[in-house]
Amino acid sequence: MDGVHDVGGMHGFGSVDTDDDAAFHDDWEKAVFAVEKLLRYQSIYGVDKKRHALERLDPATYLDVSYFERWALGSEKLLLETDTISAQELESAREAHDGTGLFDHDHEHDEPDAPDSNLVGLVNETFRTDAAYDREPVEPEFEVGCDVIVRNDHPDGHTRCPGYARRAQGTIDAVQGTYAVPDEVAHGTEAAEPLYSVRFEAAELWNDDTDSDTDGDGDTVHIDLWERYLRPVETPIEGEPQEAWFHMAHDHTHDGHDHGHTDPAGAQTNWNHGPGHSSRCSWRKTWSAWRR
Repeated sequence: MDGVHDVGGMHGFGSVDTDDDAAFHDDWEKAVFAVEKLLRYQSIYGVDKKRHALERLDPATYLDVSYFERWALGSEKLLLETDTISAQELESAREAHDGTGLFDHDHEHDEPDAPDSNLVGLVNETFRTDAAYDREPVEPEFEVGCDVIVRNDHPDGHTRCPGYARRAQGTIDAVQGTYAVPDEVAHGTEAAEPLYSVRFEAAELWNDDTDSDTDGDGDTVHIDLWERYLRPVETPIEGEPQEAWFHMAHDHTHDGHDHGHTDPAGAQTNWNHGPGHSSRCSWRKTWSAWRR
C-alpha cells in the first residue's frame, strides 16, 4: 500500500544520520524489542503482518513517534486484532503505568525481585534462531543478466516493492531462491516465488542527483524483488502504449492518387495526396514514456 512509511527518495526528510549506529537509546526500547521477539516466537503474528500493521498506523502518528514507539503501537494493534488481549486489558495496563506505558521514558517501572530464568532462556533462543522464509524451489522466469522493469502496481495491501523503484529498469544480478511472498503472508495466505537481486543504476532511480564517475559508470542500487514485481523490458502491457511508428513525408511527386505505405511493424497506412504534391517519406520509431 502507498503511505507515509514509503519515504525512500522523498524530499523533506533530510539525510540519513550515519553517525548514530546505536541499536538502542533507552532501556524501554530493549523491552519493546524483547516483547516483539517473544510474540513472534509464539506465532501470534509474523514480520509481514507486523510491517503491515505499521503501515496502517495513523499517518500523523507514524511521522511523529520514534522507531520503537512504532513497534509498540504496531504490537498493540495486532494484539487487539488477534484477540490476544482485550481493549479493557490494554487500558488497565496503561493505567497501571499512570497512563503512559512504555512511552514514559523517565518513569521508573518496578523491577522483578529475580529474573525469570525460563523467560531469559526463551528470549535468548529466539534471538539465535533465524526465521525460515525459503520454500520449495520454483523455476525462475528470469536469469542473471536479464533486463527487467518494475511494474507500476499500487496494491491496497502490504508489499515489499518500494515506490521509488516502480517503472525503473534494472538488471537481474542474482537469483536468491524461492521465498514466501510478503504480500500474501501479511494477509494470511501462502505463496512462494523466486526472489531476485536487481541492480539499478542510481541515475535510473534518482535522475541526476547521484555521484557519477568520469567514465560514465555511476553508483548502483541493489534491491531484492519478488518475481511478481517484475516484467521483461520487451513485454507490452495491455492497455498501455508501448511502441509508436510515426509517418513522415517522402521524396517523390504524386499525381492525385491513393497509395499505401507499410510501416516497419507491418501495418498498412493509406494516404491520398493532392495533385502535384511533393513530400519526403520516412519512418521514425519512438518509445512510449510510460512504463509499468
